[in-house]
Amino acid sequence: MNQEDGYQISRALLLIGGIVAIAFGATALGVNLTGARTYADLLAFPGPLLTMIVGIIALVTSSKVKDESLNVVMAVLGFIAGGVGGVLVAVAGVWAIISRHTLKGAA
Repeated sequence: MNQEDGYQISRALLLIGGIVAIAFGATALGVNLTGARTYADLLAFPGPLLTMIVGIIALVTSSKVKDESLNVVMAVLGFIAGGVGGVLVAVAGVWAIISRHTLKGAA
């Protein structure tokens, strides 16, 4: 496996994680919207909105997977967002960092 293969795996994980994060965030936000009685109830649980934002950022940055600073940001944001999508985004960020530092370039 070379660096490009590692980056392709990371890109795929970012895309899948971003889509899953947006889907789960939208579902949870819909549940919160239907069950909230006041605006304060909506602001009490910012998790679904954060998860959707992380999913959107993951989809946007999937084309820039070779940038190490974005990989660190995605790893941290994925752990903060949590859930299945957040974990996939975090794993993609860590995978890209590991690919950059341990795998050799294309032969």
